[in-house]
Amino acid sequence: MLRLLHSTISMAPRLLTLLTQIENALVSQGARAVASPATRSVNFHKGLARITFSDGSGSILLQNFTLADGQICVRAVFSWEGSATTGTQSVYPRESFDWPAAADQLATAWLVGRNATAPAVVEGPAEPSQLSQEPVAAAG
Repeated sequence: MLRLLHSTISMAPRLLTLLTQIENALVSQGARAVASPATRSVNFHKGLARITFSDGSGSILLQNFTLADGQICVRAVFSWEGSATTGTQSVYPRESFDWPAAADQLATAWLVGRNATAPAVVEGPAEPSQLSQEPVAAAG
């Protein structure tokens, strides 16, 4: 039990760093979600950290835990506004782990999921006769 508690406590500050690295990766990828400052919440005791994007596009929740074999795992749960779909990705850090690369992969996964759940947009001029047609829905 002491080992589990120690791993969770020592990993909690890394969750904040990982959130920052994910946000930086989103900036470098040109994501509109980070155009305005995001909101962060952290529960150090439970090993949880969340970033919620202020544009309303969604959030990323990070959860740290230790597996039965003693290996540390960080699980990212992605959610997107307007979608009941969620995504997950797990990170299994080891010695000399490349955290920036992991953050980049998590940011990419969130963007891919966001694009997949975005509603379809009809482009071009809309004429009054077109407005009475059936609405366009995204299939996913």
